[in-house]
Amino acid sequence: MMAGPLEHDIVEKLKQTPKYGTLCDETLARMASWAAARHASPKEALKAAKRKLHQAYGAYCDKWDLPRVAEIVQALPTNPDGATLRAACRDILRHHASTRERAAILSSIFPLVFEEIGPVTSLLDLACGLGPFMLPWMAPSPTIEYHAVDIDTRLIGIVNEFLARLGRPGGARCGDLLVSVPTVTTDVALLLKALPCLEQQEKGAGRRVLTQIRARCVVVSFPAQSLGGRAKGMVQHYETYLHGLAAELRFSVKTYRFRSETFYVLIRSA
Repeated sequence: MMAGPLEHDIVEKLKQTPKYGTLCDETLARMASWAAARHASPKEALKAAKRKLHQAYGAYCDKWDLPRVAEIVQALPTNPDGATLRAACRDILRHHASTRERAAILSSIFPLVFEEIGPVTSLLDLACGLGPFMLPWMAPSPTIEYHAVDIDTRLIGIVNEFLARLGRPGGARCGDLLVSVPTVTTDVALLLKALPCLEQQEKGAGRRVLTQIRARCVVVSFPAQSLGGRAKGMVQHYETYLHGLAAELRFSVKTYRFRSETFYVLIRSA
């Protein structure tokens, strides 16, 4: 469907904002369509689109220090040795609260998860954030193909430079999971701390995304507490939600609990 004049105007104005101008076209168009359907006034529609973007992404985007992440990547040599790469990636992962929490358990998570899955030759990281910088622990073999998707164009540029320096097959691209799910087929797809944000924006989004992923296994994670430190009932709430989805979609579930995050390995039933 063609965007109307109001939607086009909202997208153009959002592109001019420092906070949201680097988000992918799919996300801006989706938010503009949502706002235009609810407000005839251009001023009110733009305010509504910004408010919706803030609710969905503001807490996350506000925490980026992408200029510093870019500096660290640019300082990496081509094909860095393991120690140099891990040190740079640990530094990068400290630049966002979500991955900073995960940094302490990196060496434990993925050996456990991939022991359950078996040999992995390809990964798809959905709503990746700083996830690509977990590669030294997540996929240490340089031959494992890695694909990543995120809504921030700045991040995607940095990630592609990072992958090029490693000589890693695959690549990163901009995309909005609520508009389209990548069609690439991989052994494993990652949805780390992403489902709550998707469900907040569109009820039933988690089910739809999981249905469309082309991977034999999906690794899903949920935070054990909010960014503000509130934890009451979160783990049980997400576990109930996840097990309901898994039963409906015929996934088996293996659970790995850590203090800051719970991981679920979903394997499609034959």
